[in-house]
Amino acid sequence: MKKLNANLEITVNERTTELQNTLKALEASKEELTLSLEKEKEVNDLKSRFVTMASHEFRTPLSTILSSISLLAKYSTTEDQPKRDKHIDRIKSSVKSLTDILNEFLSLGKIEEGKVEVRAEEFDLNDFVNAITNELNVLLKPNQIIANKHIGSPITFLDSNLLKHVIVNLLSNAIKFSPE
Repeated sequence: MKKLNANLEITVNERTTELQNTLKALEASKEELTLSLEKEKEVNDLKSRFVTMASHEFRTPLSTILSSISLLAKYSTTEDQPKRDKHIDRIKSSVKSLTDILNEFLSLGKIEEGKVEVRAEEFDLNDFVNAITNELNVLLKPNQIIANKHIGSPITFLDSNLLKHVIVNLLSNAIKFSPE
């Protein structure tokens, strides 16, 4: 009986140890699953923000292209050629903007890693802002205007792509959320 009890106690201790090890493994697995779930939620949030940003960034150039094409159709005489040329230039500029946006989205990994490359260049800020506001004028509601007043040297040294995204984002939101 003593031998049987001793064997039984050894078996109980072995099983208890096995259960404790299994419990530890389950806890570790639970922690891993919790971390994986949190990472998955972060990825989903990032995807949602990406889609929101992408739709916002694409809307302005696409609206410019659409309105310029509609206006091009109205100019049929040779006297209207300067107006056609103006709208063709706007379409080209908007297509270039879309290409730039696509290239930036394709390098989303760099953004996630915090490795956004700043490509500073020298340019005329007045000309730059005027070109952007001309593109955005097609989005204006009745009685809305974009007023630009610059004081200081017009020549600046910045990343024009990043600055353009900031200005387009601010102005398109102002247009969208301001009354007529």
